[in-house]
This record gives sequence, C-alpha cells and structure tokens, in this order.
Amino acid sequence: MDGWPTDNNKVNDKSRNRLGASTMRLKCLQINLQHSRLATDNLLKILEEEDTDIVCIQGPYNIGNKIGGIRRSHTVLTSGEGKK
Repeated sequence: MDGWPTDNNKVNDKSRNRLGASTMRLKCLQINLQHSRLATDNLLKILEEEDTDIVCIQGPYNIGNKIGGIRRSHTVLTSGEGKK
C-alpha cells in the first residue's frame, strides 16, 4: 500500500501515512494454547523476544476458573462466565 510503513522488522515505528498523519505500528499475535502450561511458558518467552504489543489467545491455560501462567505485569481481558 502506497504511503504505509513497510519495514516489518520494526515495531512501534513512528511513520507518516499517505495523508501525512503520524502513525504507530503495533505487533499483534494470535495463538491457540490448547490449555497447555508449556505452550503458555513458550508464549511468554516469545513475547519478551519479539516485543509484542497485543496477543489474542484461545484456549488459555487455566487454574480453576482463572487464567494461569500469565504474569501480573500483563493486562488480561476475558469474557464469559466460568472457565476462560
């Protein structure tokens, strides 16, 4: 797309779009953890290495009715009742 940032290796680059407005890039991931603690641990490692901004998770690891394995420094948004 003409005028849009094209360097996929840079996260949160300030760029100018085709209208001249300042834009900021976000790095997003989507993953199904299949309720696995090991997969959750691997995801946390990837988040640190890749400097990811937003992750959409399906099938998170649960402890009771709460999501487990995600550090408190991360913001977690959930919906629904019972098992997340």
